[in-house]
Amino acid sequence: MSLTSIELFTPQLPFTSHSCAFRIAAYQDSDFATFAQPLPAKLSRAVAKRKAEYLAGRYCASQALKALGLPHTIIASAESRAPIWPAGIQGTITHTRELAMAMVCDDPAILGLGIDLERKMSLKQEQELQTQILAKAEQPAFERLGQVHACPLTLIFSAKESIYKALYPVVQRFFGFEAACLVEHSDNQLCFTLTETLHETLPQGTRISVYFQCNDELVLTECCLRADV
Repeated sequence: MSLTSIELFTPQLPFTSHSCAFRIAAYQDSDFATFAQPLPAKLSRAVAKRKAEYLAGRYCASQALKALGLPHTIIASAESRAPIWPAGIQGTITHTRELAMAMVCDDPAILGLGIDLERKMSLKQEQELQTQILAKAEQPAFERLGQVHACPLTLIFSAKESIYKALYPVVQRFFGFEAACLVEHSDNQLCFTLTETLHETLPQGTRISVYFQCNDELVLTECCLRADV
């Protein structure tokens, strides 16, 4: 399997990123050795899709870390499946349908990073999945977003994925989509408030902003948790 570096988007957060394209049909287990990444025992019996996505994500993370000046790095996974980054590094990985991306930073003021790539949902999916992703309190903001974007639910879903990734290093536990409520948006940001206290530094009512951009097929969202949030 080849991993082809590409520029999917220009990220809005000022951190180092790397993205690539790959073909699941071309995957074979020897690809891990080719790219100097170990095949985790947990994935030994996984389907090719899962292995290819994991490898592509770790490859992007390794390339982003190299751009920061770090040597080749193996990014293992915790029991929670969250990536284990080198000391002093915050990072995040995402993949969707044969595309992968990673972002890293070494700024001590950044407590967590989250990015998420999504293929745009069909209109049918946008309609069918609203009750699973949206809370009633988000409906007004969702409708306003839908007046200017054709895929508002995809944007919100992706943003909540990015929020989870960015906050997890501090929260250190699972929390659901209902923990963040969309309240407003601008041309390139979605603004959420926390509906519950996730950590002593993240009380109910905390505002979380997520950058977003999209093209004809994809949505990218980006979130970072700063020490002064």
